[in-house]
Amino acid sequence: MGIGGEDPLKSLDTTFTKIKTSLKTSLEPWITYIHAPAFLASLSLSMLYLTVLSTGPQWQTYLLATGYTSISVSLLRVAAVISELLATLFAPMLMHRIGSIRSGLWSINWQVIWLTAGVFAFLWYDGSWWAGAGLTMGIVISRLGLWGFDLNVQFIIQESTPPSQRNTFSSSEIALQNAFELLSFLSTIVFPRPDQFKLPVLISFAAVVAAAACFAGYVRKERGHLIHVGDCVKFAKRRERVEYRILDNGGLEEGENDRGQGS
Repeated sequence: MGIGGEDPLKSLDTTFTKIKTSLKTSLEPWITYIHAPAFLASLSLSMLYLTVLSTGPQWQTYLLATGYTSISVSLLRVAAVISELLATLFAPMLMHRIGSIRSGLWSINWQVIWLTAGVFAFLWYDGSWWAGAGLTMGIVISRLGLWGFDLNVQFIIQESTPPSQRNTFSSSEIALQNAFELLSFLSTIVFPRPDQFKLPVLISFAAVVAAAACFAGYVRKERGHLIHVGDCVKFAKRRERVEYRILDNGGLEEGENDRGQGS
């Protein structure tokens, strides 16, 4: 018997039971989140928080350290805000026309394309004034895709998540986004010098590409394909040249297209 007549084995068993219950309670929201239909879409959005490819403090610090003035940095931020506001205008129209899944895929691909251009310019003009200008151009234009993607993913989540699970899902999603954002700040803590900024940039770009691949996996799971092959074939056929024959009476008659056939 323990002190005060308490059985130490029973006390230890009670402690383990409390720990087990606490772990189960902590893991239940994450299990619900992972098994939700929109998990991959949410994960792809969360991964985008691991980034210095934004107009946040890391980007501002780099530009100021490489010779940009505070006024020029502020004007570039204004340009980014305009791009983001335009996304809130065009994204709903695109979503209404082609659906939230396809619109989301187009948006994330837009972001990848322009960040690819920006990162390429940044690495090509390494250390010069043009490096910051090229990177900023890519960031500003890519914000159209980022905000459009955010709107589409949130719509997908609202549509596919049962009302009883939305609070749990949103809490887990926000926690994951905060974790990725902390990693983005950690990248500039580990690589703090302006000449090392290319490493956080590459880490961020890899996260964006991974997010695009993750959302592509979600699209494939939901639709069974990434590209409408049938629509592409129909479009190609419509683009084929139409041949006409001149009739004896001077009229025209549409003939069969013999391209690709042997003589």
